[in-house]
Amino acid sequence: MKKFSWLLLFIAYAFGSYAQQKKGISNEMCWWYDKPATKYWEGLPIATGRFAAMIGGKTTQEDIVFNDETLWSGGPYDPNNLNGPQILTNVRKLIMEKKYVDANDEAMKLNSAPVNVQHYQPMGILNINFLGHSENVVTNYKRKLSMDSALVTITYKVNGVNFKREIFASYPDQVIVMRITADKPASISIKAGLSSLQPSAQTYIAKGDLLMLGTNTQLATGSYAASPVKAALRWSARLKPVVDGGTVSYSKNDGKTGDILKIEKANSVTLLLAGATSWKIWNDVSGDEKAICDGYINKAAAYNYKTLKQRHLNDYMPLFESCKLNLGGQAAQTFTTTERMEKLRAGADDPLYIAQYFQYGRYLMLAGAREGTLAFNNHNIWLNNMEGRWQGRWTLNINLQECYWPVESTNLARLNESLLLFTEQLAQAGARTAKELYNCGGWVAHHGTDVWFNTAPTDRNHEASVWPMGGAWLMQQLYDHYEYNPDKKYLKRIYPLLKGSTEFFLDYLITDPTTGYLVTCPSTSPENTFLTDDGKTGAITMGSTMDNEILRNLFKHFITASKILGEDEALRSKSLNAYNKLPPFKIGKYGQLQEWMDDVKESDVGHRHISHLFAAYPDDAITIRKTPDLAQAVRVVLQRRGDINMGWSGAWKINQHARLEEPEAAYKILIPMLTDVSIHPRPEDSRITPSFEGNQGIQGITAGIAEMLMQSHSGEISLLPALPSKWSKGSVTGLKGRGNYTIDIRWSEQHLVNATLVSGTTQTCRLRTRQPVKILLEGKMIRAKQTEKNLYVFKVAAGKKYKINATV
Repeated sequence: MKKFSWLLLFIAYAFGSYAQQKKGISNEMCWWYDKPATKYWEGLPIATGRFAAMIGGKTTQEDIVFNDETLWSGGPYDPNNLNGPQILTNVRKLIMEKKYVDANDEAMKLNSAPVNVQHYQPMGILNINFLGHSENVVTNYKRKLSMDSALVTITYKVNGVNFKREIFASYPDQVIVMRITADKPASISIKAGLSSLQPSAQTYIAKGDLLMLGTNTQLATGSYAASPVKAALRWSARLKPVVDGGTVSYSKNDGKTGDILKIEKANSVTLLLAGATSWKIWNDVSGDEKAICDGYINKAAAYNYKTLKQRHLNDYMPLFESCKLNLGGQAAQTFTTTERMEKLRAGADDPLYIAQYFQYGRYLMLAGAREGTLAFNNHNIWLNNMEGRWQGRWTLNINLQECYWPVESTNLARLNESLLLFTEQLAQAGARTAKELYNCGGWVAHHGTDVWFNTAPTDRNHEASVWPMGGAWLMQQLYDHYEYNPDKKYLKRIYPLLKGSTEFFLDYLITDPTTGYLVTCPSTSPENTFLTDDGKTGAITMGSTMDNEILRNLFKHFITASKILGEDEALRSKSLNAYNKLPPFKIGKYGQLQEWMDDVKESDVGHRHISHLFAAYPDDAITIRKTPDLAQAVRVVLQRRGDINMGWSGAWKINQHARLEEPEAAYKILIPMLTDVSIHPRPEDSRITPSFEGNQGIQGITAGIAEMLMQSHSGEISLLPALPSKWSKGSVTGLKGRGNYTIDIRWSEQHLVNATLVSGTTQTCRLRTRQPVKILLEGKMIRAKQTEKNLYVFKVAAGKKYKINATV
């Protein structure tokens, strides 16, 4: 029955798209272009959660770079300095003496060996030569990424024949599939091969397929020269052709181009591509990469193309369709995405583009992280060089966490599993770092890591490296999943992670002899610095505000989980005592929330990081109603920081302004971000396609849009808390609220029209609106108590649909 219902959904989706296209208007969530990509980052990204490719759509020579999330340089290694405990003692002594510059230098001795993490790297390139399709004979060209179906289509005409390529990455079958068709028989002739930037790559012809095998690289120059990590990975890629009509022939490796398959005069061609490495977990590379890769190909080859595609759609569409946003403006779809971007830069409105960008963040998360995969790589699973930006690392001082911000609120909760698997491995490696580097119990992670889960400080950067809060921040996101869907089984699974992180900090905290507070020491405020009394630059100190905020969050969640599960009463008591001894919030001389314990002079008032605002978002320790004075201090920080920095920084500010219920301030940052490239742009970036470069923070933007429309924190649901004037009419369906709520909202003339609310459990609901409402169940008004203006408190039964209608 379930399969049949989704078949009906697919038919309805296809018919609806066709009907809209007949009118010249489409509501499809897609990007489309009338020319091929001219460089890598103009391509269209697809991925299975772990295996990725970028589609450029060229008509003569198409070179598709493909990646496996586990293909990195090096192998398992221990990065920790075994002299760490003595270095820690030295650093703390210098901090107590307020010798902050000397503390900076001494703290760098805690860095990992090598000082940088290993490099994420591409696996291979699928090279396809379309014979006779030179660009000067191609007409009617179009390439499109449909986010609704996760399908890339490329269509064009050559010499009166219409050609079509359809490409998708299948999560259920873990292959990339390309289908090439033409509207005239015997029209398809191609050459296809596999190549790689990996110097070890070798290609073979195996049972009619192309096979490529290789090993990874060892980095031994620059910062890696003193401590090279031995290459330990093997990898395998395989390409299978499925051909209807025509002939297939093979050319043996000539030492230059690799083995080639040639298909001539076929009616259709389906190419199946798979890849795998020998990586199993952070310290085990004993996997059989060839058997795994062959297994993917053999499983997929058992299905015809129609079935493969349907399996992909059956898996993907229910997830993507779970949350929809309609802001109007569908007529804009008649223009290419590039044309629309230029119009936006010139000041035009394009509400459809906003909805599509919102969905692009969700699409990319579904592509780059699924059940059973590692966490979404914040510097992207897509890569076409051997270096990667910032080594392609997972960055733990905002970037990775921000990628997961929309996962719960926009109804993609299943993707939390990838972050949990990642954190479970991080904690295993982090226990070694806690012991060897700090002589502490529990586990710790710093500001960046690789596939070998280097949890030591990295990058020889005093304002970023020695920041042991990365793992604790991840626990905030993992516990958030529990708050959205309170499941005791899940809580039991994350409890050892909560406990281990808590144990580390209970050992790591020391008493500040001046104030008596328990403080982290050493401590930094990520990537920011202050000026010392003698005008020098300091970074290493104690008790930075963000550390205190994260620890309040961690201890609170551990204490709650310990009570619910009936575990570790003594540790719970110790944690509560530590919680109560953490330094309080402070408001500085400008009325700002202080970033450090002392009201020091800032080196850069407009710094891109706003780390000390963690308590306002993603946490809710500071809100406009619970702590109005502190909320005002947050507002002052945002004003002083300014709106210059875009990317992940701007995305965080959108969420901050949404929490402050400042819709126009949030919208002001949002609009330029829609067409921006990156907070750290590079020449290879694209200005003609919506950017998802790793520092752009697209998922943070998606989360921010959701936060403008609905919030669920501090024990209440708030409808349209930060609706900007430009979104005068619209609707959103499938938003999720903490407490296991599903919420649909419709508004007009900037006012709520109606909403529906379904709770997964029987409970008391606290609903905040911006206007009077009446609440109905099965057409009848229910009693709701107003504890303050437009705050309604009422009982909800599990699974029942409650209708909220505006009365004015």
